[in-house]
Amino acid sequence: MVAAPRLAARLGLKSLLLKDETRNPTRCLKDRATAIAVTLATANGYRDMYCASAGNAAISLAGFCANHGLGCHVFVPSEASQTRLNWLRRYGADIHVSTGNYDQAYDEAERAGAENGWYSRNCAFNPFLVEGKKTVAFEMGEQLGWQAPDLIVAPVGDGCTLGAIGKGFRELEAVGLTDEIPQLIGIQSEAIQPLVRRHRGDDSGGDNGNAQAASIAVRRPRNTLRLLSEIRLSNGLMLGVSDEHISSAQRTLAEEAGVVAEFTSAAALAGLIQLAEHESLENKSAVLVITGGRLDSDF
Repeated sequence: MVAAPRLAARLGLKSLLLKDETRNPTRCLKDRATAIAVTLATANGYRDMYCASAGNAAISLAGFCANHGLGCHVFVPSEASQTRLNWLRRYGADIHVSTGNYDQAYDEAERAGAENGWYSRNCAFNPFLVEGKKTVAFEMGEQLGWQAPDLIVAPVGDGCTLGAIGKGFRELEAVGLTDEIPQLIGIQSEAIQPLVRRHRGDDSGGDNGNAQAASIAVRRPRNTLRLLSEIRLSNGLMLGVSDEHISSAQRTLAEEAGVVAEFTSAAALAGLIQLAEHESLENKSAVLVITGGRLDSDF
């Protein structure tokens, strides 16, 4: 974790830390789940794996499969960037570009996986992968001397990452390593925010826009129940932020904290800034989860 004292002062926080997941093997938090998936696949004799992804999970799987000599089949939405497609090609992945969005690519991946007997790296399908992502919470706890922060803020698509962090902190509390669990703050794009609406009790729909934050542009999140349960247990929140505010937050992270985050990851800071505008964060400690650092364009 990296301290961000300038940002803490700007927001009135006692302390602000960045959980910098850009330092993982393929530069994103997704590697934690991939490590579990590849371990289980090889232990059970699978030779091929698959996933649906806007980019990062697919790149993570492709990198690990290349290292282990496994076949890798990835299903990406039609709007997947050329930058991410090039990464997949470098790792030698079998790339299936959907004619639709992420949700359509996900359905196509699950059908192909079932038909061909491949092992799934889809976190919202494979129940074991949460065990990889929850290690984010264990590392935070250890590095903070087992004192849980007041707030943990992360971008949310399917809801797997923040839900896993909540699970991790509940387990730390259950075994007596921490005395409390942090408040979980999930951030979505204003253009596509089904979990924000669901948290508010609004089931009216309306997620037909386009979001620049491709990694969280999920219209039918498949980990809804786990995430909303963890949000409720932590007295947490779900917030929506605009692409404009995410872009500004991305520049601020670089200029005031020295961390280059991908566009989606910067949503966490945009959400924390929005929260600070509506309530005092004085004497509170917060951790922003910087989920990845792979840029698709200049900023």
